Amino acid sequence: MEKKPYKILTIIVMLIYSILIFSSLSLRLGNWFVETDNEGIIVNSEKMEGESFSDYSKRVTNFTPFKTMKNYINKTQKGELAAVYTLEFFVLNFIAAFPFGLLLPVAFKKLRVFWNTFGALLAISIIKELFKLFMTVGRCDIDAVILNVIGGIVGYLIFMLIYKNPSIREEITD
Repeated sequence: MEKKPYKILTIIVMLIYSILIFSSLSLRLGNWFVETDNEGIIVNSEKMEGESFSDYSKRVTNFTPFKTMKNYINKTQKGELAAVYTLEFFVLNFIAAFPFGLLLPVAFKKLRVFWNTFGALLAISIIKELFKLFMTVGRCDIDAVILNVIGGIVGYLIFMLIYKNPSIREEITD
C-alpha cells in the first residue's frame, strides 16, 4: 500500500515539531517559568550545582493535579506574579500538544479514534515532562500534562470537524 504524500509530509512535520520542542527544552530555551517558593511557585527549575538528582527532582516535580495552575492564578490575583507568566504557563502548555492532536489522526488511521489519540497525547506529554526532569531543564508537572492533553484534544476535535467533510475524508482515507 502506497503512502499518500501528505501523510509522509504530516509525519515529517510532526517529527520536526517534536525535535524543536525537545531540543528547545534541552537547550534551556523555554525555561522562562517563574517557578517555587514555599507557596508553590518555583523560582529556579534548573539543577543547582552540587544538588543531588533526588533533591532536584523533589523540588521541581508536582504530581498534585491543578496545584500549579491554582498557584499561578492565586499569585497573579494577589499581585505577586505578573499576569504574563500565568498566561504563558497556560497558553504554552495548551498549544504544545495541539499540533499532535491535529496531525496524528491524519498520519495514523488508528488515531482517528478518540481514546487512541487521547492515549497517544497522554504518552507524548508524559514523555516530554520526564525528558525535562531527566535533562534537568525544567519542572515535571502534572498540570503541564493536563494542559498538553487538553490542547491536543482540541486539535483532535478540529481534525474531526474537518474530517466530516466528505471530500476531505475521501482524500485522507486509506
